[in-house]
Amino acid sequence: MSQPTRPDTSDPVWKLPAVPDDEGNYRIPFEDLRGLVVKLLTTVDVPPEDAAIVAESLVLADARGMNSHGVLRLPVYLKRLREGGFKPTSAFDVVSETPGTALIDGGSGLGSVLTKRAMDLAIEKARTNGIGAVGIRNSNHNGEGAFYVQQAVAKDMIGIATTNGSPIMPVWGGKTPLTGPLPISIGVPTARHRPIVLDAALGMSSRGKILYYAEKGMELPDGWLVDAEGRPTRDPNWVRNGGWILPVGGHKGWGLILACEILSGILTGGAFGAELTNLYDDLDTPQRNGHFVIALNIAAFTDVASFKQRMDDYIDIMKASELAPGFEQIFMPGEIEFLKKERQIAEGILLGRKVLDEVIATAKELGVEIDAAS
Repeated sequence: MSQPTRPDTSDPVWKLPAVPDDEGNYRIPFEDLRGLVVKLLTTVDVPPEDAAIVAESLVLADARGMNSHGVLRLPVYLKRLREGGFKPTSAFDVVSETPGTALIDGGSGLGSVLTKRAMDLAIEKARTNGIGAVGIRNSNHNGEGAFYVQQAVAKDMIGIATTNGSPIMPVWGGKTPLTGPLPISIGVPTARHRPIVLDAALGMSSRGKILYYAEKGMELPDGWLVDAEGRPTRDPNWVRNGGWILPVGGHKGWGLILACEILSGILTGGAFGAELTNLYDDLDTPQRNGHFVIALNIAAFTDVASFKQRMDDYIDIMKASELAPGFEQIFMPGEIEFLKKERQIAEGILLGRKVLDEVIATAKELGVEIDAAS
């Protein structure tokens, strides 16, 4: 993944070319937006190389259309860095290690920095041992899982990543919040086609996406959320007021969420359930998130070129399926996001007015003036 150069912090005004559209959004060139994120993070003492990782993670999420995990999160990251909930320098202390595994204590550092380094280590172990698995404890919010599994894909490996999160969802059949709509991400390399990248929260939606709906003043689709009494609602503001997100597939989805919690929070010896702090609450308190990543070296199982060709053949078969009513094309997991990314890298990253306003206001608090004139 390319990394931006360190911005020139001597200029008190950051010029941000932002072109408005007819729907209250702005198109901002990828490099300009990424550079701004780096500038703001380094302003609160994040090392430039770590700021580059966080910026890449956030801006690429927006490029992929995953706005709930993009620059929308930057203001709260900056507030947590100022208040002490996030440490600007991310420790990467090895608690235990074998040839194929490692357990890392993150020292309340930046989740995206810690998870990227963990996947780098898993890939290194998989080169020798066929598989590498790394758990992280005492971390914080780490953004979109697709960012990490694509590290493995780029090395001709299969990547798997998950994380736990603050309790905003009860157990199946209960009302007491104990976990969240945790995500599972899987990346698989191909030859001719775009890679398979599944990145799915195991709730009907993620909290970030529901907050995005609330910011836009939009109603939710049916079946995503219930209010504080467990009654179906389309009002996204219930996610802040005691409501909870429903798991995909009912009790089956709940079981998968439980598996993610076990890998990320219990296997790592880290925090889980009510021990975790919500990203938007108690900004001076570390979240204590746990993460878990795996890299599978395809070469340990079969010839890499043959595997990638067989993946292409399999995708061709699926795309040749007879279409069901209402469908015009078969898309593979991650394909729509790749198409959005390609378009937005070329045309500019789409940010909502409210998101940009909050970034500008937060930057001003840090002594950085942003000129967002087109």
